[in-house]
Amino acid sequence: MILVNIYIFYCARKKRRGRFSYKYGPLMFTILAALLIMADLTRHVLQDLKVWKEGPFPGSSQYRPHCPHENMSCLSPIGVVFTIICTYTGFILLFIGTMWNANLVTKLKEIRRQWRLLREGKK
Repeated sequence: MILVNIYIFYCARKKRRGRFSYKYGPLMFTILAALLIMADLTRHVLQDLKVWKEGPFPGSSQYRPHCPHENMSCLSPIGVVFTIICTYTGFILLFIGTMWNANLVTKLKEIRRQWRLLREGKK
């Protein structure tokens, strides 16, 4: 994640024009994504080191006590926040940031334009 953010920062510095959000928007998305993706792993480390104790609300346990299975239906509120909300939101933001940095929408529009030109030339 550090290398992804370093690369996107390098790409942002190469952009000579545009507003701050245009230049550094992808970087902001990927930094926030890295923090959100790492949140659940940090919760695991803090729990293993006994820094964040298991117990009553807001304990660090990912699953509700005495639940027979360790699956999505047994997640505690902390498990829902860290495992589902933080992790999946982080991956969505990482996807958006990297696609924005790659300027994918503009490139796809150019491919579409060229495809139409090729199709019109064959008629």
